[in-house]
Amino acid sequence: MLLDYSVLIALAIWIAFAVVSLWRSRARLPEAGPARTDPPGDEPPAVVSLMINRWRADEDAIDATLLDLAARGFLELRQPGDDPAETTVRLRKGDGRSLTPYEQQILDRVHRLSVSGETSLSSLAFGSWSEARRWRGAFYRAVVEEARNRGLSRRRLSRKTSRALLLGAAAPTLLTWFTWWWVARDLGANLADQLTGATIATIGLGIALYLVVDFGWSDQSTPEGQRSAADWLAYRAHLEEVDGVADLAPADIASWGRDMAFASALGVLSTDEALVRLTPQARFGGRQAS
Repeated sequence: MLLDYSVLIALAIWIAFAVVSLWRSRARLPEAGPARTDPPGDEPPAVVSLMINRWRADEDAIDATLLDLAARGFLELRQPGDDPAETTVRLRKGDGRSLTPYEQQILDRVHRLSVSGETSLSSLAFGSWSEARRWRGAFYRAVVEEARNRGLSRRRLSRKTSRALLLGAAAPTLLTWFTWWWVARDLGANLADQLTGATIATIGLGIALYLVVDFGWSDQSTPEGQRSAADWLAYRAHLEEVDGVADLAPADIASWGRDMAFASALGVLSTDEALVRLTPQARFGGRQAS
């Protein structure tokens, strides 16, 4: 009788441990810190964007990085007419500071699509979802890696917890093998079928439990990351009260500088004025990208 429920009991215990581990390590946003009118740290806009979005991928990080590159002189954004959708981007030499891998990704994308060093923002959209997915995946991984190097984030499941979960998965998987073999034997299956069925069931469950542990959960903030997020949230509150910030056009980066890049990272810029969504359905100013 105990054998009939052993797998379910062991699996329930493992799932409970996994749920508790994930719940305790979930990303949380702190309360905004004391009011401030200037950027509180030297974190890049992309890192700030993911930080205030609980380390989940957010396209504001891409827009903010492009704006930041323009503010630092690596790109020039021009609006030849009255419509921000006509904004062009031109490559420049920059301010001499080294680039991160994800910043270089942006420049490489602009360079690849430029004619005589210039292209339109809307042309940066990808032609396929698979290409966009690969590009964006590499971008976000690089941003998270920088955040970890800065001590702002860490893996949601620590190595110790991951090892404990993987070792604990041995109980339900081994019990699955034994139970399957026992039932198959009682049903009169031949030895080859008994072993094959038990092995396939065990491997299937083992893979499923492994994927739960190695799912690619978003990071959690370190104590330093929590303090930094509180400061940036306070700065966001200030930007939200500044008239006209939400309606800035991309070319306004020339006068606003990095403050505008941080406004994008913090989600203050209007959605309708989003720079570019690097997907096959990218939109700029409400129009379908070419």
